[in-house]
Amino acid sequence: MDRQDDQVDGIEVGDDGIGADTVPEIVPPALTVAYARGVNPGKWARIWSERRPDDELRLIRVDLDEQRAVLASGAADVVLARVPIDQDRLNTIALFEELPVVVFAKGAALGAEDTVGMAALADEQLIMTPLVLEWAERAAVLGFDAPAAPLTDDPEAAVELAASEVGIVVVPQSVARLHQRKDVEYRPIVGLPSIPVVLVWPQDREDEAVEEFIGIVRGRTANSSRRSAPTEQAAAPAPQQAARRRKAPKAGSTQGTAAGTSRGAQLAARKAKQEELARERRKKRKGR
Repeated sequence: MDRQDDQVDGIEVGDDGIGADTVPEIVPPALTVAYARGVNPGKWARIWSERRPDDELRLIRVDLDEQRAVLASGAADVVLARVPIDQDRLNTIALFEELPVVVFAKGAALGAEDTVGMAALADEQLIMTPLVLEWAERAAVLGFDAPAAPLTDDPEAAVELAASEVGIVVVPQSVARLHQRKDVEYRPIVGLPSIPVVLVWPQDREDEAVEEFIGIVRGRTANSSRRSAPTEQAAAPAPQQAARRRKAPKAGSTQGTAAGTSRGAQLAARKAKQEELARERRKKRKGR
């Protein structure tokens, strides 16, 4: 790349330094989060921006073979990764699991049922290498071998080919939703395990920004976050002070109990007193 010392964004910079203070300062983001294709980090990014409006959170999308590489290179601080990923020397938090699905042209025979078995895929043309767990082992048992050279490695292009009835695409459900089109359908595949999505970061990477994002992903509130200062609350009155503030109990009530000060208790006491007076009157009549 050619270097131009005499201009910065169209502003000439002379030997006297005029214009030098117009060079924008490059501020690195407080945290860079990489996420696997189809995984939606939007809700966590929104919470971050609400809690830390002055700290940039940068999002970058990565493919399966890049998930660990971006951590090793420092291009990302944490990754919302899809298994499989080498978790050696990584901290891991399980987030959720996805269904493996098959994408095919709208109206194809594979859409006759709500789910599709592995055996039904044996005669289909694979457009790209499936991004799901245990596919190779299950497919080998059925004699279904993936093409040595897939037609494409791009899921979006693969779904476009599926719409043209070239073949099928096997991907996690979130990827199928990401590239949903009116001329394709997808169905869950029976016989393949679900695909975990995890949050991973290096074991030697522990700092306040990473801890904040972990707390957001785990659902900690702003008040319970490790970085948040304790909220100020009015101090509870001392027992003696609280006792002095209590009102004196009314006559006929039982101090210290809710029943003694309730309207129902007062009525019950009045009724008992009336019954006692009535008994005394009956005794006097009999004595006459």
